[in-house]
Amino acid sequence: MLLVAGGQLDQNIGRLLKRVLERRTPFFDILLGPDLIPRIAIDLDDEALVVNGTVVNPSGCFIRHDVFLQETVKTADAHSAALNWYYTVRGWALSQEKIRVFNRRSYMSENSKIQNLVSARRFGLKIPRSIVSNQALEDIENLPNSLVWIQKPVAGGSYTTLLSDLQLQSRLEEFPRFIQPRLLRPEMRVYNVAGRLLAFRLESPDIDYRISHNVELTAVEVPDEIRSPLLALCDELGVDFSASDFMLDNEGDLNFLEINTQPMFAAFDRVVDGRLCDAIIDHLLSEEN
Repeated sequence: MLLVAGGQLDQNIGRLLKRVLERRTPFFDILLGPDLIPRIAIDLDDEALVVNGTVVNPSGCFIRHDVFLQETVKTADAHSAALNWYYTVRGWALSQEKIRVFNRRSYMSENSKIQNLVSARRFGLKIPRSIVSNQALEDIENLPNSLVWIQKPVAGGSYTTLLSDLQLQSRLEEFPRFIQPRLLRPEMRVYNVAGRLLAFRLESPDIDYRISHNVELTAVEVPDEIRSPLLALCDELGVDFSASDFMLDNEGDLNFLEINTQPMFAAFDRVVDGRLCDAIIDHLLSEEN
């Protein structure tokens, strides 16, 4: 039986549950929403998980931190609630060695974009020229003017923009950012589901397609030159569910940008008629198959 936990408003959770229903896979869901608060209890003496009066005993668990609750309710309480639900269910699943969960080996590690870039290069993936700084915001003419430069926050949380278009409202916003050359479309996203790689080409006129969602997705083959290095990187990081992003440089080479351990996947899964969700379900329930 598969346990699926996350946000009621999360389209990725909705997409996975839709596929679970289509496959008639036994499941139990723990969904959090503005008007949906499950009742949960974990007694550490017997380590049982009880949800709405039912003891839940899954073989596999898929859980996502719900970022959509705060976007809807827009309160600090919503952020705290989503975070505590995530750590409760994932913490219980991690404590049960018999339960299959993604990224079990990396639960004690932060996902550092700086570390990931350095490690990716060590495993043979090409990375763009990258500077982490807040000084460049004050004096961008020191950067080579033969290239167009972009910026993005080191920890994420906002969109990628042209460095020249960066608008700062306060001194506190002058925190360190990645400064990189603007790379070329198409972009490529490669999902790793327990060693199974699924690649997609993203065509968009925008620097960051998330701003307007003006993007065309196409399933493609994983290029041979990135397959082994990417799997080696994921293994080093202890990550068996992720999405890695690549873009082309002026020489036509794919450059590794970052790896996301809680990626969105609903739109990509639709492109491949559910095969991405199938890979997730198959792995988490592989002991039952």
